[in-house]
Amino acid sequence: MNTKNPLEQLLYPPSIEEIKSKQPTHKYEYGMFISINNHKQISGDILLRLPSYYKTLIHAICDKKIGREDITYTKRRPTQEVIADLVAEKKLIVVAAIHDYHRKNYYGVGSTKNFDYQHSHLYVYGAHHYLPSDPEQLKIKEDWICDKFRRHAKPPRYRSKPTKIDPVGRGIYCFTDAVTPTNLYQYLLTADPNSNKQTLLNYISNNRHNPKLQYPISYLYQK
Repeated sequence: MNTKNPLEQLLYPPSIEEIKSKQPTHKYEYGMFISINNHKQISGDILLRLPSYYKTLIHAICDKKIGREDITYTKRRPTQEVIADLVAEKKLIVVAAIHDYHRKNYYGVGSTKNFDYQHSHLYVYGAHHYLPSDPEQLKIKEDWICDKFRRHAKPPRYRSKPTKIDPVGRGIYCFTDAVTPTNLYQYLLTADPNSNKQTLLNYISNNRHNPKLQYPISYLYQK
């Protein structure tokens, strides 16, 4: 039984033993990681489209439509109070990052200089409230989300799935990315290339293929 009060849970992250003993009840309880292999798009193109990304997520995951005026899009990390309110209201919180392609990565197909283009990553928290737990039904929704993002990636005709979706808190991040409503804010602090926390957010915040150029992290959520 967990005897920590909410303040203690915020101040003292769970131990490895606690993480091992707790298994997520939903595949995306710790968050959803979306990688978009944007075709022939530069960082400015992606930044302009991020609010549309969020609208697509709301439509595909929550099965509703919102307007651009309903979205907060900022480079400033939300405060702990804002995060607490969003979590309580079960709204989707998105952290968006941009990476350069590797010089030998074929996803920049169509150009002899793939390194001149960028692609995007999204961390989405809150999707588990709206997605089914049943594996077969969940797979249908995952395919639906990927299909909705095709227009943002603008892939060549022969690339069937330019978008990839993965659960957070697996593999090398199983001990660092056990995200809960009470530690979400602390987790967001690791979206910083200077952070010493080796988390998924730390990974996407670092433009490792061109470290001299670091793109800003963006935060999106529903007002």
